[in-house]
Amino acid sequence: MKIKISAGKTAALLLVLTGSIFLQGCDDTLNEDPKTFIAPDNFFANADQCTQAVNGVYTSLYSVYGATAFWSMTELGTDLSFSMDANNLVTNDFTFNSGNTGTGSMWSTLYGAIKNGNMVIARVSKAPIDEKVKARLVSETKFLRALWYFVLTNTYGDVPLWTDELDVDAVGQLPRTPLAEVRAQIIKDLSEAAEALPATVSASDAGRVTQGAALTLLAKVYLYNQDWANAQKTAMRVVESGKYSLLPSYADVFDIWNRYKNNAESIFAVQYLRNAATSNNVRVHQMVNYYMPTRDAGLSTYAGVDFGKYVIDGWHVYVPTSKFVEMFEPNDLRKDVVLGYGYNGQKFTTWPKENHPWYGPKFWDLEANAQASGKNLYVLRYSDVLLMLAEAHNEQGNAAESAKWLNQVRKRAGLKDLATGLSKENLREALMKERAIEFVGEYQRRPDLVRWGKLVEAVKSVASDNPTGAANVKPFHNYYPISVDEIIKNPNLVQTEGYQ
Repeated sequence: MKIKISAGKTAALLLVLTGSIFLQGCDDTLNEDPKTFIAPDNFFANADQCTQAVNGVYTSLYSVYGATAFWSMTELGTDLSFSMDANNLVTNDFTFNSGNTGTGSMWSTLYGAIKNGNMVIARVSKAPIDEKVKARLVSETKFLRALWYFVLTNTYGDVPLWTDELDVDAVGQLPRTPLAEVRAQIIKDLSEAAEALPATVSASDAGRVTQGAALTLLAKVYLYNQDWANAQKTAMRVVESGKYSLLPSYADVFDIWNRYKNNAESIFAVQYLRNAATSNNVRVHQMVNYYMPTRDAGLSTYAGVDFGKYVIDGWHVYVPTSKFVEMFEPNDLRKDVVLGYGYNGQKFTTWPKENHPWYGPKFWDLEANAQASGKNLYVLRYSDVLLMLAEAHNEQGNAAESAKWLNQVRKRAGLKDLATGLSKENLREALMKERAIEFVGEYQRRPDLVRWGKLVEAVKSVASDNPTGAANVKPFHNYYPISVDEIIKNPNLVQTEGYQ
């Protein structure tokens, strides 16, 4: 079954914002423009309208994964990256508080997306459309709602949970729900969605949620719950589907010319599009600017290297730590993809910090222009499924099976298999290092450190690069504070422990 989206409504997948029926925050619901507002009761009358509504929910992906605050709060203040940029030190230095959370507008953005998703699920469920189309659209939206709650719980821990259409007054009075209850709802949404989603989608629908995406996120939630048996079982369903595989080259996964978008390894990615031939910025982001080597003042070179015709603003906000650089084993083929030592045979002549490389081609987009990149941003990749299997098996005491899955990722990186007979603790350490290298810059390191109980230890281990962060970090920093503005608006919200 295919759900068509009119080319007139999207230039590439899911670039529609069905603006007037969507409410971006609780305050906005009180200020509707009667000239443009389309009452929900008058919408959802046919499959096209229902699809447009679901597409509108997808657009929140851009507000989350394209947000500089999201990159900062998941990558800085870890053992992999640090910043010397004065505008990005709050999360790096652990100086955030309720008046300066370091998370930007993530709370309101995510809850605006959840509110929209709740409405769409309720209305599409009652719409007079084909039952199979209905089931798929509702399941796509449940996946997205689960993803938003997953991000919220990783950021704040206990968060308000609601799944029904509620008016603004009711939403504004909700207390925080225990983390276990929120994750139970995430599991419910993903389990239901996985049974109705298609195994694959057509090229024109690339980026829509598939069964594999729902199962992969579900396996990850089980992993975070330390429910190793269910994490293993669910991840194996993704493997046994036969729909995904590792690309032969890690470099191709992050190709600097965007030649391999929506490849066999991509399970779910936020879709961006820039037509370099026409300079048409259909949907773009700025992540490349934060990782690109600095452009030399008044010149077309970057850290002393000529990139030819490419003109990209490089800000080098994120710098790899010495510890991260030293994690790479000799002959690891990922090193020259993740870290930047030069380009096209030319070596960089200046560095972000003495004895530190830049971040490398994994983060570059040579089809970008100035601050506009059309490179897709990965949310879920197949290598994550393999490493989740390795972790789940190890925690259940099956070292041989754990090493089998871990070695698949190492083999692609050009590395030898791990030695046999490793203890559970040694395998755990190997997995932690493997996840660091494989997923740096993909929103995973900080949540990983938190679930392992390793955040404080990790930040203190890079005191030479981030002395302020190492001195400030405390156990309560596992979760971010809620903005004082939200606390004032909702007297039933209790601040995250450790913050004023």
